[in-house]
Amino acid sequence: MSSQNQQRQGPAIKPHSASNTNHNQYIKDPVAHFKNMPWANALLSDPAIFETIVSDRRPLPSGESNFVRRVMNSGTTVRACITFFRVIKSHKDQQITKAKNLVQGGGASDGEDPKNPFLLFNALLDLGEDLCSYAGTMHGGLFGVLMDEVMGTAANFQSEHGAYTARFTTMYKRPIKLPQAVLVRGRVVRKEGRKIFVRGCIEDKDGNVMAEAEGVWVAMEKNVGRSQL
Repeated sequence: MSSQNQQRQGPAIKPHSASNTNHNQYIKDPVAHFKNMPWANALLSDPAIFETIVSDRRPLPSGESNFVRRVMNSGTTVRACITFFRVIKSHKDQQITKAKNLVQGGGASDGEDPKNPFLLFNALLDLGEDLCSYAGTMHGGLFGVLMDEVMGTAANFQSEHGAYTARFTTMYKRPIKLPQAVLVRGRVVRKEGRKIFVRGCIEDKDGNVMAEAEGVWVAMEKNVGRSQL
């Protein structure tokens, strides 16, 4: 997620190296934290991924994104978060996920610009016990929150000034037991004018799909602020 790439305007965040501790996350070195998990390290070692970023959790003076930066930022909520992109070269890449149709779509017929391709945006999150509803089970509403944040970021990169959610549907597959680390994915699959069609999912360490989502974002005509993971 590069703030210098004017063709893919995204959330207002800055990249951080693994050694940078000025991100205000509970885990001081989130990259090392996830690399110590064999399944997450395998994801991060994939040569098709790029731009791994430690998500900035420093509060903003405007109060924007306080839910993500403050409420969901502690040793018992979201303990660590990093994001990265993966290139989708062909439909053969479907094997990287069990989520239905996540890497389908794209190309000129779906409004994809070769200079700004439909990349797969990913977030690794270490989730704590205070995100539960039933004991040991993540609150159902947070499925949508996590996927909306990731999918919305993917949509932002397909709009000069970001995008807002117009429609969002969650399909629950399995409960998420806490605490545990999960992978949240999002990808634009089609663009029609200002409409941006996005799919997403949450996966566990074994690649099981815990939930899927699909939605429509509408590109904003001017920058009025964006959320971010």
